[in-house]
Amino acid sequence: MKKTGILNAKLMEALTSLGHTDRFIICDAGFPIPKGVESIDLRLVAGVPSFMDCLNAVLSELVVEEITLAREMQAVNPDSHDKLRELFKNQKCNYIPQEGLLKASHDVKFILRSAEFAPYSNIMLTSASGVEEYYRDFYI
Repeated sequence: MKKTGILNAKLMEALTSLGHTDRFIICDAGFPIPKGVESIDLRLVAGVPSFMDCLNAVLSELVVEEITLAREMQAVNPDSHDKLRELFKNQKCNYIPQEGLLKASHDVKFILRSAEFAPYSNIMLTSASGVEEYYRDFYI
């Protein structure tokens, strides 16, 4: 049995399948999952696991070069927004309307659903290259 890191087999399979520039979303409990997009639903009860729990677990396994956030997050969920901007200080950060994030969700490799209830707790992440000299600056 695996003893550290992510234990969810479906999530580990999805993460290890990512290549450079592949995108995926970590979302809140209410984000609509498009038909045909692989989803990994970790919801247990309200808030467990939280959006940040899921993000931190993923970041322990993966290097991210770019993030995309809903523009609305800045005003509606500033605490989470500020935490994300501090965490991803070396990564490019794109802002699009929530509607754009919903549209982009049709073209991601997978969506990881948390049990977060705070509004706009959604992030699209772009996987970095596996070549160390290209991702060294993206370590978190």
